[in-house]
Amino acid sequence: MLFAQVHGSKSFIGCLESGSELVASVMALCEDKGIESAYISGHGFVENPELVQFSRSEKKYLPAVTHDGVFVTAAVQGFVSLSDKDKPGLQLFCQAMATGRGRSKSIAGMLVSAGVLQFEFVIQTVDNIAMKRMNCGDTGLDLWLQMVPAGALRADPGPQASAAPFKERHLVEKRDDDEDLFEEDAHLRTGDWLDHPRLGMCWIISFDGDERVKVKLKSGRIAELLMSLFRLTVAGVKDGGKIYKVEMRKRKER
Repeated sequence: MLFAQVHGSKSFIGCLESGSELVASVMALCEDKGIESAYISGHGFVENPELVQFSRSEKKYLPAVTHDGVFVTAAVQGFVSLSDKDKPGLQLFCQAMATGRGRSKSIAGMLVSAGVLQFEFVIQTVDNIAMKRMNCGDTGLDLWLQMVPAGALRADPGPQASAAPFKERHLVEKRDDDEDLFEEDAHLRTGDWLDHPRLGMCWIISFDGDERVKVKLKSGRIAELLMSLFRLTVAGVKDGGKIYKVEMRKRKER
């Protein structure tokens, strides 16, 4: 399971111009506003929607099919996420029904394109987390396989990414310098994690804001650590808190 708590977001509300293309127009708005991760919801009337279905037996997406005519969209929902090329991409799912006399047709699937007659939408951004969507080899689906703090340097997770899509993944931020990340970048708080080289993953119970941090070990034992002994590197997120990878300082630095 990938899971993170959202801190900070912006909301946008609007409607698209009649005659525009729905998916491309929403994506252009997100690019213009610098939105990398967001939830999108909308409804309205569309024309000739093009939808993609997924084959579980073949573990792949089937060719897109265009449905001629005008449809009322009961729900268009989806997310903007980073793609495997670290560029924002939009995935929308659509439920719609044909409109007009004598027409009764329901459609659903992943929306590729649709002409807009009327479309009103809300965009809710996710500002503290960057969600990365990649193809899962086990299922063939495009899934969120990584969540990292927004702005963190993203790297290729390697071939293991598709092997266990429901396990949490932590991405290490690479740096060219040797800065003291605790003094300059780390802002520890209750609920964050320390990935300690000897103690393993420790959950932060309290931090005095200066030197001493209390953590709960995997065994359930409570320990108190001195932060002057460590260097910290942001390494991902876990259960709504940031993960800091702990590196022991050399004796000469103490």
